[in-house]
Amino acid sequence: MKYLLILLVLFYFVSCSKEDTKQTDNIRKDIGEDIENPADTNLTPEEKFSASLMSDFLESSEDDDLADFIESEIYKTSRDYNGTAMVEVTPSTWLVCYEKEGAYKNYLLQKLVDNTSNEYYFSLKETSLSVSDVITRRSIKAPAGDQ
Repeated sequence: MKYLLILLVLFYFVSCSKEDTKQTDNIRKDIGEDIENPADTNLTPEEKFSASLMSDFLESSEDDDLADFIESEIYKTSRDYNGTAMVEVTPSTWLVCYEKEGAYKNYLLQKLVDNTSNEYYFSLKETSLSVSDVITRRSIKAPAGDQ
């Protein structure tokens, strides 16, 4: 009787560990499916470019209009350069920097609203401002506690 009780306890522990293993395997399969989800990884080059700028340079901005503009216009221009960067100047203005062989071209990108239709549009104009100008102006205007 004593041995039967010990066997039952052992059997219980063994069966519990098998359930944990099955649950762990199921979780791993679910995670693997999420990672391999084709909808998440099959981005166009334009979408990858936009996502990189939005998340890495613009602190994960959620502006869909800006993302669309980056995909349609900024991406086209960037193909003529080695690198592209963006810096937010204000919530509706960005400095777009293109680099090729050590030379930079900078543009101010502004998001505007059409007064008659209330539709958003963008204006991209070449500027003499540089990233250091934008950073310097930001630090001058920042309150003393934010520096």
